[in-house]
Amino acid sequence: MKHSFFVIEDHALTNLGIREILQANTDLNCAGFASSEPEAFEKLTELDMTGSLPEVLVLDLFLGEYSGIDILREVNRHFPSIKVVVYSMYSNPGIVSLVLESGAKGFVSKASSEEELVTAIKEISSGKTYIQQSLIERLQTYTCILASLTKSEQSVLKKLLERKNMNQMAAALDMDTRTVESYLSRIRAKTGCRNNDELIAQFG
Repeated sequence: MKHSFFVIEDHALTNLGIREILQANTDLNCAGFASSEPEAFEKLTELDMTGSLPEVLVLDLFLGEYSGIDILREVNRHFPSIKVVVYSMYSNPGIVSLVLESGAKGFVSKASSEEELVTAIKEISSGKTYIQQSLIERLQTYTCILASLTKSEQSVLKKLLERKNMNQMAAALDMDTRTVESYLSRIRAKTGCRNNDELIAQFG
């Protein structure tokens, strides 16, 4: 049985490479590709109208001005039948946790083998969740750290890991920037990080 996939990746050569690698496997068929959020939703809408939506969407996380996490949430909202696997060079545990919480069915690092992505797509197509094995232990450690934070601190940290700036975090969380910075200060104290860059480096 052939499984269909769609790729969202802003680097043209990487986008092409992903498609060629996946289509080299006889069980996988490319339903389409895009390099930006507007292009992706235009093409997915057209596929939806013809009843040919892909089973799995392979999604990069950082697409220039577009947030892969925002795209993930919108795909879940508008095309709930599509299962999303995030394929990213950013594989710190905070990011993995965030994308799973946002509705992704899988996560694979770009540093992994090509076979890992193929396996992830097949597993997700069959209704399973797939997390690259080498990421699981760090994800469990991060989950314990997250549990030590208050709900508000967790919300602020997650927005920081989405690469939101101070004003964007404040707007998204309905806080003023001084309150956001206060929470960030507490998070840094609890995690031993000296600044926000260290928080991102360690968790995002």
